[in-house]
Order: sequence, then C-alpha cells, then structure tokens
Amino acid sequence: MSIQIQQKLHQVHLKVTQARVAVLKVLLDRNEQLTAKQIYQQLYLTQQKVSLSTIYRVVCDLEKSGLIIQKQQGRSDTKYAVPELSDMGALNIQCSALAQVNKESLIESLVHVFQSFNVDVVDIEFGHTSH
Repeated sequence: MSIQIQQKLHQVHLKVTQARVAVLKVLLDRNEQLTAKQIYQQLYLTQQKVSLSTIYRVVCDLEKSGLIIQKQQGRSDTKYAVPELSDMGALNIQCSALAQVNKESLIESLVHVFQSFNVDVVDIEFGHTSH
C-alpha cells in the first residue's frame, strides 16, 4: 500500500515524506471522513509520531494536490477524505503510437494544461484498448 501511496504523491509532484504517506494511508484505510485531530489519534494509536501542526500542513498539501477533499459540515471541525469516484470526473483519451511518446514529459504537459483550467489531475493511467 505505501508504494501505491508514494506513486500517488509522485504523480501530483509532492515530495514523499513519512508524514504524507502516514496521513494518506490513514484516510485510505479508514475510508471515511476524519478531522485532523482524528487523523492524529489514529497515528498515535499506531505509534507514529506526527505532530498535529504537521498533520494540518499535510492535509493542506494533499488537498491542494487533489489527493484528498475537504468536507465542512456547519460549525463542526473540517473533515478530510479521499475523493470517491462519484466526486471525480474522468477523461479518456485514445491515441495512436503512444508507445513512442516520453510518458513523463506527456504527464507534465497534461498537468500543466489542466492546471491552466484550475483542474487538479489526480491520476493518469496508460494502457491498451481492444478495438
């Protein structure tokens, strides 16, 4: 699981840190909305020492990158969660001769284009279709 989390952080151009991996892992494992304090408590229970202020910084970074979303309900504490598929849109592009393209360069270009439209790219997958 942590390798997948590290890949997700790389994809959104965030440095892989112990705190980012730990916070994202808690949110993925719990699959529910949690406050920063609840994330802190979960990490404390697993004896991972991450300060509450670090957790606030991490959730801010993860939210800006699109890996998590913020949900605020009334006056209660802000809760964070991994976006569900229903919260995200998808774009499927089919290309010919994609095997010859520098994928890293293509990803950087796509992220730049989407950022110009204020759209966060959460994931880019390369694969083959059967047509």
